[in-house]
Amino acid sequence: MSITGRKEFLTIPESAQRWSVSCRMVRRRLMFLRTKVLDFNPRGGRCRKLVPFGAVLELESRQLRVL
Repeated sequence: MSITGRKEFLTIPESAQRWSVSCRMVRRRLMFLRTKVLDFNPRGGRCRKLVPFGAVLELESRQLRVL
């Protein structure tokens, strides 16, 4: 957590829960937009990956649609 109390990074499962989609869908969206994530596993396995909160907000703003 940052000094302001807001998280700076979210995990992929946290993002999936926030968007009400599967973890696989979150990974697809991140790969489609070429979002940089922090990966703590050597050679890109499915380990704990962190997504910057700013990137999450950007994805959310792109997904909004006017009805």
